[in-house]
Amino acid sequence: MEIFKNSFFIKQIDKLDIREDSFIYQSIKSSFFFNMINKFFSFSQKLFGKITHNSFFIKKIDHIILFLITSLLVSLLFAPTKVIGITAGVCFFALLGKLFFKPGEKLSVNTLDVPLILYIILVGLSVAFSSMLIPSLKGFAKLMVYICCYLVFFNVLKNKPYRSFYLIGIIAVTAFVESLTAIYQNFAGVEALATWQDKTALNPEQIMTRVYGTLQPYNPNLLAGYLTAAISSAAGIFFVFVYRKKFGPGLIAFFAMLTILAAIVFTGSRGAYVGAGAVLAALVLVSGHIIWHDFSEKLWLKKLWFYLLFFGILAVMVFVFTSPAIQHRIVSIFNIWGDSSNSFRMNVYIATVQMFLDNWLTGIGPGNEVFRLSYGLYMRTGFDSLGAYSVPLEIAVESGILAFASFFWFIAAVFIKSTKIIVSNINIEQKILVSCCLAGIVGIIVHGLVDTIFFRPQVQVIFWLLIAVLGANLGFDQKIKNKQ
Repeated sequence: MEIFKNSFFIKQIDKLDIREDSFIYQSIKSSFFFNMINKFFSFSQKLFGKITHNSFFIKKIDHIILFLITSLLVSLLFAPTKVIGITAGVCFFALLGKLFFKPGEKLSVNTLDVPLILYIILVGLSVAFSSMLIPSLKGFAKLMVYICCYLVFFNVLKNKPYRSFYLIGIIAVTAFVESLTAIYQNFAGVEALATWQDKTALNPEQIMTRVYGTLQPYNPNLLAGYLTAAISSAAGIFFVFVYRKKFGPGLIAFFAMLTILAAIVFTGSRGAYVGAGAVLAALVLVSGHIIWHDFSEKLWLKKLWFYLLFFGILAVMVFVFTSPAIQHRIVSIFNIWGDSSNSFRMNVYIATVQMFLDNWLTGIGPGNEVFRLSYGLYMRTGFDSLGAYSVPLEIAVESGILAFASFFWFIAAVFIKSTKIIVSNINIEQKILVSCCLAGIVGIIVHGLVDTIFFRPQVQVIFWLLIAVLGANLGFDQKIKNKQ
């Protein structure tokens, strides 16, 4: 293990991590911009201090923000994009109220914010150099709404990271409810609202009922992306309950995880199949590491891990081999040009790569409207598209190679910091929390390789919440211990 840690490759990867004592982090933390903002908040707090000193609203502001975040997470299940955006805006204004009026509050950053700030700046430059300024500004505004969500999440968690369990629990519960709806749709039967499946040369038993739940707009891939992002939260709650020896709630959480997994299967989303597989693989690896390093003396726990892994793989194999429809969906993943959906994506990829090569430095400008207006100049006949069907490709073509590199740096920093926490000798519950966040991010990224559902609020909100939980739990092991 020491040889592995000290290898040249690992040392190079570790350079992507940002430490608290690094020059760039300290420079941003003490920058003129942040100092001026916090001085303004301090002035406002003193100015209105006498008025707000006994204010019930200010005293309970964190609880109010938590309630608003809960409302936002619940609204993902049924609300249209505009309503979700308004709810996110209300959350952000509540945060501004806290910063303006509550004594001692200030805007703060963590080490993960360094590449994120760079990414935002570079996307802003892509707006400035875009030939379609107004549509680009709209796309940039959407990005900033999600960044504001991240600021709200991080602020409410940064000094009290144990609240993370509550928010992760809300994700698990809402995803469980949505999964029950999806499973009902599968057995009750729903009509496809669009051409979601290539039925060419399919036998009747191979035709799948693709469920779409209640998420707006109705789309199986959107539902699958949302559930893939959320399944690790249910797994995290399960592991926490087991660690606390609360086996009754633990079984409920485990049932919720299986229900979410079944619902993902019923969506028929092949990208989500791969994404969910990546989530499960990450959970298996991380749980195995924790068991072998933190509970090495508990032989029964190791046996349980092996049994769960064995019977889990067996159950998946039985499930797949008894369903011709699911077999066909899985096999069609590898039929690149023979499947109409795969062929469509490949043609979109080729056109988008050409678009990127012509705009490689600053991109065409952020937002799906800019993409749609630009794509017409590159599209192949009969292959019109509203997006690149690949998140990395979408980021690169919209914002350029430098913005793509900064976002890659951000994701790499997330992986590095999460891994360091998991392999360290810290609180087990914090390890579980960070592990479930990492697994959820893995699922979102893997699914995002072949779809752009990531840009929908139902997935983006969960993504930024997982990032905020991770950021809030950097170096707060002792606070969690004190709360227990």
